[in-house]
Amino acid sequence: MKKILLSCCLALCTLAAWAAKANPTPVTVTQSDGTLLTVYQYGDEHFSWISTADGTLLTQVGMDFYVAEIGKDGTLKASGQLAHNDGQRSAAEKELVRKQGAMRNAFFDSISRRLNKEAKTRAVGKHTPPYFPHSGSPKVLVILAQFSDVKFSLPDPVKSFNDYFNHDASAGPLPDYGNNEKRNYGSVRQYFKDMSGGQFTPQFVVVGPVTLSKTSSYYGKDGTNKDTNIGELIQDACHAVEGSVNFSDYDGNNDGYVDLVYVLHAGYGQNASPKNPDFIWPKSGTTTPFKMGGKTVCRYGVSNELNYNPDHKFSSAPSKRINGIGLFCHEFSHTMGLPDFYPYNKAAEKDDQTMELWDLMDGGEYTDNGYTPTPYTPWEKDVMGWKTLTPIQETPAKITLKVDEALKVPTTYQKEYLILHNIQKEGWASKLLGQGMLVYRVNYEPETINMYDHVNDTPGKPGMTIVPADGKLISSYSVHSKEEQQKYYASHAGDPFPGTSHVDHIGSIKLNQSTVNKPLFHITENTDGTITFEYLKDLTAAGINDITTEQQGTDNRIYTLDGRFVGTDRTVLPPGIYIQNRKKFVK
Repeated sequence: MKKILLSCCLALCTLAAWAAKANPTPVTVTQSDGTLLTVYQYGDEHFSWISTADGTLLTQVGMDFYVAEIGKDGTLKASGQLAHNDGQRSAAEKELVRKQGAMRNAFFDSISRRLNKEAKTRAVGKHTPPYFPHSGSPKVLVILAQFSDVKFSLPDPVKSFNDYFNHDASAGPLPDYGNNEKRNYGSVRQYFKDMSGGQFTPQFVVVGPVTLSKTSSYYGKDGTNKDTNIGELIQDACHAVEGSVNFSDYDGNNDGYVDLVYVLHAGYGQNASPKNPDFIWPKSGTTTPFKMGGKTVCRYGVSNELNYNPDHKFSSAPSKRINGIGLFCHEFSHTMGLPDFYPYNKAAEKDDQTMELWDLMDGGEYTDNGYTPTPYTPWEKDVMGWKTLTPIQETPAKITLKVDEALKVPTTYQKEYLILHNIQKEGWASKLLGQGMLVYRVNYEPETINMYDHVNDTPGKPGMTIVPADGKLISSYSVHSKEEQQKYYASHAGDPFPGTSHVDHIGSIKLNQSTVNKPLFHITENTDGTITFEYLKDLTAAGINDITTEQQGTDNRIYTLDGRFVGTDRTVLPPGIYIQNRKKFVK
């Protein structure tokens, strides 16, 4: 049954925002002593931190990064020791890194306390205007804004971004104007048109560019929260276009509120620029309400012109490249009510807990560097009312899933179920890192959803994640080196069934509230892109083979005693008793 998005319209707006996850790409910076340092940024707009490839926590002073000292309360301060990559450290620096080890829990505990406090604060008494509509062709006001110190790099930003937002695939690929515009698989409008099956075709009205009198760093500087002056950015941008924009045109339901004001600003975003804390972090939410042309502006979104960061070196021109649409699609989805699927609780930053690259509302905004973002999941399409999830027939049968087709498998607990989804590398899914039948496990069925929900914050009890065929969905928060990042990306190919691990059956699956005992046999990915499997009963064989028979040979597959496949790597298993190559072992 379709869920109705929370859309209460109340008189008060308070400053609240949801934001993009930090870009996971490592960044190489030059320290003042001339050495090169590789840094990683984690977190999001609410809280982020920076570490080296081996996880050493850093503090930035000016343009340099120092090894951090961790206080008893978990706060970080610069040690006075300039940071270096592992292998270039002096004995003194190694000792500081060693001392960090004993205090790291204090730092991460402080993050959890802060985020949990903020979550409780946001959840009580925070009333918003309606979410942006998700059907028909509503108008979005997009203001191109540059600053006194940072101007647009694109020679004709109106032309580039009008195509970025509105280009129709029927006219061919996106045109290129010299700044990588054609790298986007399609426009934002095309993305949502395709996700909705034509039911949602937003119109983006691009105005500007306007030059604001303040600097970029004024709006981007961080205080208790990131970008403490973001509300002023929205007001200043709106006032800058006041003479040329009729704000009544953007109140689609005539409730007195402008449905959405989106500011796309010149330059880079902080989410991909760990060296530049005064850059603006992409976000969406509500700000203190103000009037424009008799209408109230409250709901907003903000994202940036350029992809990557100022220090990124390209092997070929152009050196300034338009941002991928993934970041915008993520923030725009927040304005329609969708929550993030990555955790806000530090304790939940673990394997098998989130959606990773399989969801736009997690890491999927950065698929193909954001130029071909991950498509909406079947759950998201169902929530939006675009495509209803069909329950599977509870009788033994051979079932065929067409490309992008999905079926819902209910459990004994009404608010918990599985989704079987055929993903093939074509269209918007062409840059995903795996294909086959992806199995989602869902335990997130509130009466209404909203962008401030913390879906995957309970460790070990995710609201929505996948059942990986290879037995492990690696958390991006555990990635601290280029080698680990490559392993992280490669592991996604083993998540669908049969996948790279060639897992062609599913036994029982233990979920948060229930156990699914509805086996699938002979899961097959066919040459025409369809997925076939036999549901509830092995219709091909005379009987169901037990785990010992299936394990004949030495393929190193590991199973639990109840027959669940959990991969081939013993080192990642939790304590328990397992079977591998017909032999029992204890971990």
